[in-house]
Amino acid sequence: MAGGYHSTRQQVIRVDREPLPVLDPATEGALIRRVATLGESADAILLSDYGYGLLTPGILEQVMAVVRKRGSLVTADSRYDLLRFRGVTAATPNEPEVESLVGEPLEDEPALEKAGRTLLERLDCRYLLVTRGSKGMAVFEREGPATFLPIHGSDEIADVTGAGDTVISTFTLALAAGSPPVEAAWLANVAGGVVVMKRGTAPIGRAELLHALASDGTPREP
Repeated sequence: MAGGYHSTRQQVIRVDREPLPVLDPATEGALIRRVATLGESADAILLSDYGYGLLTPGILEQVMAVVRKRGSLVTADSRYDLLRFRGVTAATPNEPEVESLVGEPLEDEPALEKAGRTLLERLDCRYLLVTRGSKGMAVFEREGPATFLPIHGSDEIADVTGAGDTVISTFTLALAAGSPPVEAAWLANVAGGVVVMKRGTAPIGRAELLHALASDGTPREP
């Protein structure tokens, strides 16, 4: 983080120490057993894939088996390979990731809606939540038009670290609690808007979210 004494500090560099690209069989086996055990009581499973090799085909297969058996929700956010997660309940790519997946520029909302429909089919998922930075979010369902949500709060953010994790966590929790997808996305949008105003990796508490919700706008449809 860097910045002048009287100015907002901004993130200028991040250094990641990445693990070995191949998960050893013993660790993979232990994780598969753990998923099988914990999945018996889970209403939702969130898959966050940063491309570091943790979500092997074996682990992903176990997750999907648990979900099918229990009827749980499963959501996915993958930085590099979202199409591996075909069959999840919902996915939360950002707009550049959607552009890369469909191979077309997204210059306006109609282009994004077309791409979102394409990705819904390719992923065979029920919901798609596309994060759009300062332009907010777009929510896609199997039926009906997309819903576009404006950004919550100021677009002069302090730090985007953890924003995507906050969005998918809130979205998943809300869906598991019974919220309709647009309402779940609205909650995630507000939670993400609060987190990006904090420096570094920071959580959002219940009281903060309730306070932010009291001043938020209403979702709109095109």
